[in-house]
Amino acid sequence: MQLKAKIIYKRFWHFPLKVAFASILAISMGIGTLALAAEPPVRVFAAISLSESLTDAAKEFKAQTGISILYNLGASGQLAAQIEQGAPADVFIPAAAKQMEPLIKVGMVRSEDISIIARNRMVLVSPKDIKYPPGGFQALAGSDVTRIAIGEPRTVPAGQYALEVLKSLDLLDTVKGKLIYAANVRQVLDYVERGEVDAGLIYQSDAMTSDQIQVVAVAESNWHTPIEYPAGVLKNSDRKAQAEQFVQWLAGPDGQQILKAHGFSDVEPTSRPAGE
Repeated sequence: MQLKAKIIYKRFWHFPLKVAFASILAISMGIGTLALAAEPPVRVFAAISLSESLTDAAKEFKAQTGISILYNLGASGQLAAQIEQGAPADVFIPAAAKQMEPLIKVGMVRSEDISIIARNRMVLVSPKDIKYPPGGFQALAGSDVTRIAIGEPRTVPAGQYALEVLKSLDLLDTVKGKLIYAANVRQVLDYVERGEVDAGLIYQSDAMTSDQIQVVAVAESNWHTPIEYPAGVLKNSDRKAQAEQFVQWLAGPDGQQILKAHGFSDVEPTSRPAGE
């Protein structure tokens, strides 16, 4: 009787251990499967003016392909410098071809791997509640306008385009002392929203993100060089196939629909930078 009890005890004592071991094994296998399935994201360095559109694009792209996108958003010139200094990136999307050129020269991006994925417009904006908003670009020379925000031209393409607009209208010498330089185009927008300046020059797409400003004028396209967003795949990317797929998707119908909804001008998938 005692022997029988010991046998039963041993059987029941081993049963939960077997179940526990099987459960642990199953969980371990599941974790291993998830680890294998979780591929690293495509790292995209992009102009901050693309923030909202690229956020929406990443969600839709992942829903369609399962590929995740990780963004580093900022001033195009600063992002280019980060990449040159070794920051890991798979795709670079500045707001001007000028910021792409250094990477092409050092062989980090091939010109044949670049596509134009969007175009934009420059607009003159002022705070929504300002008593006397400037009536247009020429009004910037008036005494009512004392502070005008633009992006820092050395690193911010929007600042470069703003200077071109002011030069085209023979206003630069007159308003030079009124200019307030911002670290990026979103800081220009912030200055205008808070009423810290009387006016600012920003992209049309950025103006659409705020209800605290008013657009008082739109720059003619021949007042500045074409505002184009080139997307280049980095030559040493270890996610090159996925990076190329994302760039092609942005230039395709689904990507263009999202970009257009955020105020960008759509482009053909085969578009090349102006002047090429």
